Amino acid sequence: MQFQELIVYLFIVGAFLAVGWMFLSRGEQTEYEDYGREAGWSKLPFVFKATWGFVTLFEDSIGSVLVEWMPKRAKKFEDLSEISALPLSAKRTLSASFALALVCLAVGLVVAAAVYVAVPSNWSWVSVLAVVAFFAMGWFWPSQNLAHYAEKRQEMLTRELPFAIDLIGSAMRSGLDFGAAMRYYTSLKTGGPLEEEFSRVLADATLGRPFVDALGDMAKRVKIEAFTAFMGVVAYGMEIGAPIAQTLKMHGSELRRERFNLAERKAMRAPALMILPLVVFIMPAVFIIVLTPMIIRLKGTF
Repeated sequence: MQFQELIVYLFIVGAFLAVGWMFLSRGEQTEYEDYGREAGWSKLPFVFKATWGFVTLFEDSIGSVLVEWMPKRAKKFEDLSEISALPLSAKRTLSASFALALVCLAVGLVVAAAVYVAVPSNWSWVSVLAVVAFFAMGWFWPSQNLAHYAEKRQEMLTRELPFAIDLIGSAMRSGLDFGAAMRYYTSLKTGGPLEEEFSRVLADATLGRPFVDALGDMAKRVKIEAFTAFMGVVAYGMEIGAPIAQTLKMHGSELRRERFNLAERKAMRAPALMILPLVVFIMPAVFIIVLTPMIIRLKGTF
C-alpha cells in the first residue's frame, strides 16, 4: 500500500510540474510572436498569458462554437474586453476558459485517483467533488479575472476624471481650445487609463474624426455614466459654440460630490459586511475561550 501511495504522489507532483511548465513555456513563447506584440499584452492577467498558446489554438474552432452556444455570455465578454482595453474578445475568453477547464479537469482526475486510493471506497464522493471543483475553477477563472480587471479600470477612470476635467477647464480658461487642453493633459504623462483613452481620442481627431464623435466612441468603450455626461457637456458646447470652461468646472465639482457620496455609502455598508466574518470566525473563537474553562471545571466537579 505504501508503494502505491508513493506512485500516486509522484504522479500528482509530475502532473502539476508538467502543467506548470506547459503553461509557462507557451506563455513565454507566444509573448514574442505576432499575438504577443498586440497592444495591451503586458497588462493581460496571468491566466491569459499562461493559456495564450491554447487561446490562439482554439479561438477559431471551439471559440466560435462556444460563442454561438452562449450568445449572452459572449456579448458580456465583448463588453468587458472593450472596457478593459485588452487584446481579448469573446472567442478568446471562452477559449481560455475551455483550455483551462480541460487542464484543471485532468488535474482533478489525478487528485480524484489519489483520493480514491488513499481513503476507503465509501469516500469516493470526495473524488467526484474534487473533479467538479477543479473543472469549475478552470472554467470560471478567466472570466472572473477579466471582469475584475474591467471593473478596476472603470474605477480608475472614475477616480481620474474629476481631476482631468478641472485641468482641462483651467487650460481652456487660460486661452486654449478643447483639443489643445486635452493634449496638455496627455502631455503630463500620468500613466493612467484616462490618459490612454484621451490619447486615442486625440489620435482619432488627428486623422480627421470630429472630437464629438471620438468622445462618443470613448463613452461607448468605457461605459461610465460620469464620462457620458462629460461627453454630453462637451458636445453641447461645441454644437452651439458656447464656452464650456465654466460648465466643465461645475461638472467637475459635481463629479467630486458624487465620489464623496459613493465613499459615504461604501462606509455605511462596512458594518453590514462585518457581520458574516464576526459570526463565522470571531464569535466561535470567543465562545471557545470563554466556555472551555467553565466546561473543564464542571467536568472536574462532577
